[in-house]
Amino acid sequence: MEKSDIEKARGIELASVIEGFGGIRDAADPKNNWKTHAGRITVTDQKFYNHDADKGGGGAIDLAMHLGGFGFKDAVAWLGGTHGREAAVQTYQAEARQQATKILDTTAKPKLEIPEQDPRKLPKVRNYLTNTRGIPEQIVNTAIEKGRVWGDKYGNAVFALRDLDGTVSGAELRGTYSKPFHGIRGDRGLYFTGKAASKVAVFVESSIEAMSYQALNPEALVIGTAGSTRDILQGAAKQLEGQGYKIVDGFNADKAGDRLGDRLKEAVSQQVERQRPTAGKDWNIELKAVRAAMKDHAPGKREAEPER
Repeated sequence: MEKSDIEKARGIELASVIEGFGGIRDAADPKNNWKTHAGRITVTDQKFYNHDADKGGGGAIDLAMHLGGFGFKDAVAWLGGTHGREAAVQTYQAEARQQATKILDTTAKPKLEIPEQDPRKLPKVRNYLTNTRGIPEQIVNTAIEKGRVWGDKYGNAVFALRDLDGTVSGAELRGTYSKPFHGIRGDRGLYFTGKAASKVAVFVESSIEAMSYQALNPEALVIGTAGSTRDILQGAAKQLEGQGYKIVDGFNADKAGDRLGDRLKEAVSQQVERQRPTAGKDWNIELKAVRAAMKDHAPGKREAEPER
C-alpha cells in the first residue's frame, strides 16, 4: 500500500475536525492541545481527551459527536458536509476497520449455547420424530422424559450431546420444517440411546439415526456421532472397548460412512463388525422401509384385486 493510501485509510485528521468547529491551537502547546468551545482538548494520534469535560474518545466521528453534540448519523453527515463526501466515507471505513480489528484482537469467538427448552414446541418436535421420521412413540417419549430430546423456541428438535461420563456438553439441532436445518451448539459430544447392559456399542452418524437403529435393534447401545470430532469418536471407542463392549460400525452406506468406519477401526484392537442399511444410505430410511413393509404384510390387509 502506498503512503498516500495509508494516509487516506486513516480518515479525517482530528485537527481538521477541531478546526471545523472553530477550535484554535493552544499557544502553550500548539502541537497537541486545542482551545474549543467545549473545553481544552489534547489530541494524540487518533485519540482525544477533553480536560474540562473529563471525557475522551477516538476517531473523527467520535470527536464530531463530542464537539457537535451529534448522534452518530449526524456526525458522519457533518463530516461529509465539512470535509467532503469521499473523506467522510473513508473515515467511516477506517474507523469501522479499526474497531473491528480491536474487537477481533481482544474478544474470543462466542460459543453458540445449548438451546433452552420451549414446552410449546414439544408437540411439533414429537410429531416430527414420530410421523415424519417414523421413530416409535415409546422411543421418542423415553428420550424426552430422560432429557435427551426437547424442542427449542424455533421448533428445532434438540438432541443432548454427552461425554462418556454422562455430562451434557452440547446439542445437535434438527429443523422440523419443510427445509430442515442441521447444526451443533455448545461443545462437541455424542448422543447415547439404547441399552448399555448389552455390551454392544453401535456407532452411527446422527442422533435421529441412533434412535432409528434403536427401533430396529432394541438391545444395543447406540451412539450418534454427528456432534463429535475424530478424537471424541476414537476416544469413545477405545473407552468402550476397555469396558468390554463389542464395537460395531453402523455408519451410513456411502463414502463418508466408510471414512468414519475406518476411523473407528483405527481406534480399537478388536475386529470391528460392519453393518450398513440396505434400503438406503442411513438407518432412518431403513426404519421407514421396514415399517412400510410390516404395514403391507399386516394381518387382515387385503391383497389388491387383479384388474379385469
